[in-house]
Amino acid sequence: MAKTIDEEQLLLVEGRDEVNFFDALLKHIKIQDIQVIEVGGKDKFKNEFPALLYASDFSKVKSYAIVRDADTNAGATLASIQKLLKDYNQPVPNQHGAVEDTGNLKVGIFIMPGNAEEGMLEDLCLETIQNHPVLNCTEKYLSCLETNLDILENGELKQAGKHYFPKNRAKARMHSFLAGMYEYVPRAGLAAKKGYFDLDADILSDLKQFLLRLF
Repeated sequence: MAKTIDEEQLLLVEGRDEVNFFDALLKHIKIQDIQVIEVGGKDKFKNEFPALLYASDFSKVKSYAIVRDADTNAGATLASIQKLLKDYNQPVPNQHGAVEDTGNLKVGIFIMPGNAEEGMLEDLCLETIQNHPVLNCTEKYLSCLETNLDILENGELKQAGKHYFPKNRAKARMHSFLAGMYEYVPRAGLAAKKGYFDLDADILSDLKQFLLRLF
């Protein structure tokens, strides 16, 4: 996490991929003076968030948003963020994509990808380029893996000698797509900065409107 707060408006995200993605998106929609802070995933967030609130320079903050991946349950992720905000006497938005404004402080919550009960940043990025020719190859590759590998069900233990389908389908899909690009980059956030995704795609409208309401 950032050691100092440099701006009055903050975007709190899970990791470096999200920092790079939002740097690209905010620049694209011409929103300036936003500090994007890598807080960490769900396991780190509950510890890093209060450290941010207690920082001496947090008093300058006028608005901030928490952005998290839905993973397997958007509702559960939303509830955990709302509880965290309530525990620290922060404004609590009543739903995903909402902004709570007290007059002195605005707080928003956005659950990636924003349009589904489960998923993450990688899903959202690839939905912006549904007609990209590389995606057809990506889907064929994943289909091949599903045919030739075992699928590990929730709670099931891996067995020696067996080969399993990737644990995280969204990340496997993203890396397969990036491997097909003329110039390879290893992560979605860097790909966003290189222009590999369509930041004007309709699927990003809700996220853009959320950012505009908050900032």
